[in-house]
Parts: sequence; C-alpha cells; structure tokens
Amino acid sequence: MVTLQWLIDKMQAWAPENTAEDFDNVGLLLGDRTKPVKKVLVALDATDAVIQEAIENNFDAIITHHPLTYQPLKKITACDPIGRKLLTLAKNNISLYAAHTNLDKAHGGVNDVLASILEIENCAPMAADKNDNSIGIGRIGELPNEKTLAQLAEYVKEKLALPNIRYSGNLSAKIKKIALCGGSGMGFWQAARDADCDVYITGDVKYSDALQVLDCGMTILDITHYSGENIIVEAIVKKLNACAINEGMDVAFTATDINGQIFFTM
Repeated sequence: MVTLQWLIDKMQAWAPENTAEDFDNVGLLLGDRTKPVKKVLVALDATDAVIQEAIENNFDAIITHHPLTYQPLKKITACDPIGRKLLTLAKNNISLYAAHTNLDKAHGGVNDVLASILEIENCAPMAADKNDNSIGIGRIGELPNEKTLAQLAEYVKEKLALPNIRYSGNLSAKIKKIALCGGSGMGFWQAARDADCDVYITGDVKYSDALQVLDCGMTILDITHYSGENIIVEAIVKKLNACAINEGMDVAFTATDINGQIFFTM
C-alpha cells in the first residue's frame, strides 16, 4: 500500500525541501502522511478548478509547483480564497504538496526541463545553491549554433508553443551564450550579465528591468511565468509514474489550463 509518506519521500529524493529559498513554503501543506494514496493530480497551481477536478475524479492528493500560500495563516475561513480552498481540500480528504524553488534548482527540475526543450548545451546553474553548487536557480549554457535574436525568438516561441513572445534588444544581435530561468527570474538577471550571456530568457519582465538589461548590452526574451514553469507538470507525472510502476498508484496531470484566464492575447 502506497501512503502519502511514500510520495513525499520520492519528491524529497528529487527536490529536497531544505534546498528551497528562505521565503518559500514547500513540502506537505495539508494532509496525513499515513493516508493511503492511489490517485495523484499534478498542476502548476491549486486553483479552484484544479481542486474541483480532483474532487470529481476521486484524487487522493494534489502536487503543485506553486505553494497555496507563502505566509503563515492566522485564520482559515470560507470567506478567504486560500481558506476556502484549504477547507474544501480537507472536507474531501485531499492532501496538498508543493515543490517550488527546490524543484527549480533540482537536477531534472524546472530549469533543466526548460533547457532541454530549448536544446541548450553545456548547462550549469546560473545562481548556485549555497550548500550544493551542482544545483541552483536558472541555467547558463550555449546554443548548438549561433542565432540572431529574431531567429531565437521565433525558435523559443515554437518550442514552447507561445502565441507571441516579448523581447528587448536588437533583433540582429548575435546570440550564442544563453541564461534562462523559468518563472519570475528578474531577481537573478545580474548573474546572467556577470557570465557575459548574450540573452536572458525568463518571465515577468518589467519595463525598468528590461532597460537595465539593455544598458549592459544584453538582450532578453519574456516567455511568461506560466510557460516557463508549466513544463514541470508533465515531468513530475513521468517521474512519479516511473517510481510507482509496481505500486498501484496513478499520477496524472491536470486537464485545467489557466494560462488563457490570466494573460489574454489577441
């Protein structure tokens, strides 16, 4: 019988909770470690739609990349969105686990998956973990062949199935050395600059940030927070299903896509 603790152990072996950033809130957020688990749903976020999907399809647990909350809760009430979700999960005996910055850093985690999709070679962490320099936030690597920024933008757009892509810089600029960071990575852009990268690929790029990047002679591609991280959902599913092949547990990724509900494109 597979318990929730078995699931936690597998995630811990991949992305140890103690490697998460200090601000983060990872690990088991709700649930009983001794509870039997047969069906697990994986999603980027524990939205109301994802929780409802779990209820309707009899899932025992949800694994998300983003934690439901980063701050300690003083109250859990139905009039608060987070409280409402926690109460709904508890009422339906659905556990909730999150792997966030620890999974960003991990081998085979968010940034390795992103680098693999974009076929970036010779990758190393952009901002190494303080206790293990073999892992870390972001990746720095190289394209197999030099591209212009215009060619790279079209390439990344196609690889990530983006309806459009934001860029800053001269479209004729030559790109070989690349830094990337899935999610919201502008807090680390200086590491890309210090490594003399030609481009920084990340999400949530503000106007003022883009100006700073341009001022230091680097270009930037904004792939959105969602598209730079939602790629990890399928990776989690594959990893856990491989572990559970003889355990009688099924792991599935959510059928709910929130991207079009948050960022509209025409």
